[in-house]
Amino acid sequence: MSTSAGSMPTVAVLNASEERQIEAQTATRRGSTPESIATLQEAVEQNGKDDCKEDTDKVPAIPTHHANGLVDQTSYMPVKQILIVFMSLQLAVFLSFLDQTIVSTALPVISAHFNAGRSSSFVGSAYLLTSTAMQPIWGRLSDIFGRKYTLIACIVVFTIGSLACAVAQSMLQLIVFRALQGVGGGGLLTLVLIIVSDIVSLKDRGKYQGVTEITIALGNGTGPLIGGAMAQRISWRWAFYLNLCIAPGSVLAIVFFLPLKGVHGSMKEKLLKIDYGGAFLTLAGSVLVILPLNWGGTSFPWVSGPVLGCLIAGIVTFGVFLLWEWKLAKIPIVPPYIFKNVTVAAVFFVTLLAGGVILSQIYYLPQFLQVAHGFSPIRSGAIVIAQFLSTTIFVAISGQIVARIGQYKPFIVVGYAIWAVGLGLISTLDENSSVARIVGFQILNGCGQGHTLQTTMVAVQAAVERSEMSVVTSVRNFMRSLGGTIFLVIGATVINNTLRSRLGALGFDRSLVSQVIDDPTAIWPSSQSANPILRALSDTQKAQIVRAWVDGFRTLMHVLTGLIAANFVVSLLFIKRHSLVRADEAELKKLGKARIQERKEKKKRAGADGKEPTADNDLEDLEK
Repeated sequence: MSTSAGSMPTVAVLNASEERQIEAQTATRRGSTPESIATLQEAVEQNGKDDCKEDTDKVPAIPTHHANGLVDQTSYMPVKQILIVFMSLQLAVFLSFLDQTIVSTALPVISAHFNAGRSSSFVGSAYLLTSTAMQPIWGRLSDIFGRKYTLIACIVVFTIGSLACAVAQSMLQLIVFRALQGVGGGGLLTLVLIIVSDIVSLKDRGKYQGVTEITIALGNGTGPLIGGAMAQRISWRWAFYLNLCIAPGSVLAIVFFLPLKGVHGSMKEKLLKIDYGGAFLTLAGSVLVILPLNWGGTSFPWVSGPVLGCLIAGIVTFGVFLLWEWKLAKIPIVPPYIFKNVTVAAVFFVTLLAGGVILSQIYYLPQFLQVAHGFSPIRSGAIVIAQFLSTTIFVAISGQIVARIGQYKPFIVVGYAIWAVGLGLISTLDENSSVARIVGFQILNGCGQGHTLQTTMVAVQAAVERSEMSVVTSVRNFMRSLGGTIFLVIGATVINNTLRSRLGALGFDRSLVSQVIDDPTAIWPSSQSANPILRALSDTQKAQIVRAWVDGFRTLMHVLTGLIAANFVVSLLFIKRHSLVRADEAELKKLGKARIQERKEKKKRAGADGKEPTADNDLEDLEK
């Protein structure tokens, strides 16, 4: 790992005699100034150096800063404290994923309300664009400003965007405000997973990250149901108002139950550490790649100047970004050398493809039920819960077993194999398939998916040093979102082109085909879309439309099956086994317990003196 010139890690060495010394001196520190605390810290470090000469059982040195000058925010905690912190974080994760699926279900109603037609697709893509682009940036900002305040900033931006979406008066306003919402939403999951890596040891991390994946599955599973109910019974605007009800509770939980190590220093020093060039190039490259993917086949032909020009410019921009990070950035957002690690590169690749498959399932399985079977949004949302429940159960099981045996690769390989089989079976579904068959295939599909979600996160974190933990976590989530964006576009292209070719061959008018592409569910009475032309079609014409759409859906499922089969091969050959036990983790756990105990004692002393400790003092005390 490269080290900045003239920069050496700061080390605080603690043993049993030093802990007794700190405990004895703590009682006299009620009114300690920062200067006196610093003096005490120097004395403790000097005492540690003296003891090193005589004590052969010395514990490993624990760095307080990484080689790049950033604070090591590792703060392992006892199980009880982890559970309190962890539950406070899950609201933020649930908030993000519930929003995505609620809006996707309510999209036909939103489109009908604004009479927007195909431009309604930009409601989803605007959010995906900004949330994807911001993920690596939020990860590095949390290294500079601290996890807690960065996470709160994400929730605040997300909430402001939600309020703006709820009161939007035009489709253009809604698209712009969804982009703003995505700026905050992009950091929610990334920062939660980074915080988990700060407070939980690597071996135990799988079961806690597994709970986060369970929260994601619950958000994805309940979103279509809640979104369908709101769209049918209340108003689509409540898909955004709901966030305003959840967000304040999430912020309060984080403020009161998240005692993480603070990152001290002046605002000027922190601002100077930001990689502004890398941030700009990340945003520009993401916009230039994702935007034309959403234009193609709708706003512009795929072979057109705007689409091809933006795609080429986006690829070039990412090339410039990597060059900037390699040669010019002092603290790069994404250090290029992490891609030399075979396991890291493999996990990023399989996450890109898996992210595309997951989001395609979320969007197209409910739509399959609504188009092929004429189910209402509520009923289709209830049926797809089977897959999310299956995913939830197997995420929890794999996380617990990995924490016990310390092996993650078998779950990844077997999981992708089962997932490929499940998708292959789903590709056989049609308008005549029974609900029991649909549910059964979804359960098998969720079993495979659940085995891979948190295990790939453990694999990539086990492959790098602690200093790069936030980077690989945020980049992995970036790849997951980018994959979702790319393959949603591919899915729409596959289904729309199938509709054009099949219906055109049957003699359907082009304008009628365009209306079907805009909203194929509008042929059924259960649809919330008001399209009297499609509703008035004959039963034969409706059956032909359903048959054409199902053919496109099955082709898409074949593509997704191939992607997961490729992940099986890549994970088998390139994801390596790394130990989940590190030499300094036992000592970090001891220090974590000491920090929590010190915090409790300080509150007791403040209560005895009639003073109320502040959150800032608590954070400063934890870091010292």
